Amino acid sequence: MNFKSIKKDHLIFGIILGVAISIIVFFSYRVFWLPRDSSDLIDMNTYQAVFLNNDQIYFGHLTDINSQYPVLTDVYYVRLEGSDAVSGRLVKLGEGEPHGPKNEMIINREHILFWENLNTDSKIVQTILNLKINQ
Repeated sequence: MNFKSIKKDHLIFGIILGVAISIIVFFSYRVFWLPRDSSDLIDMNTYQAVFLNNDQIYFGHLTDINSQYPVLTDVYYVRLEGSDAVSGRLVKLGEGEPHGPKNEMIINREHILFWENLNTDSKIVQTILNLKINQ
């Protein structure tokens, strides 16, 4: 073997190694570091609880979570009652507010602290379903 042959083999090995490392880095980035599409996390078969930075919590079906203005439909919230404001009842948005909003909220994403998918057997979901039956 001469010196040129060894140099050429090292160059080919270096190129192959560089390509392999690039492929590994690319796929690692895609799998572990690239943000997931949040809409994949929404369970469309149930309700979501949306917690806002003004201490309000709304329940409904959340869509467009990746936009600046996610949409919450079929909206419910807890209206506190009594002087102690400890007890409350679940109210459908649009029933009881003097300004008569539609049962839909367009929320500035900056005001959402977090949201959760609710279990179908949760007390909130069961109450919503009972309210719908009694309407």
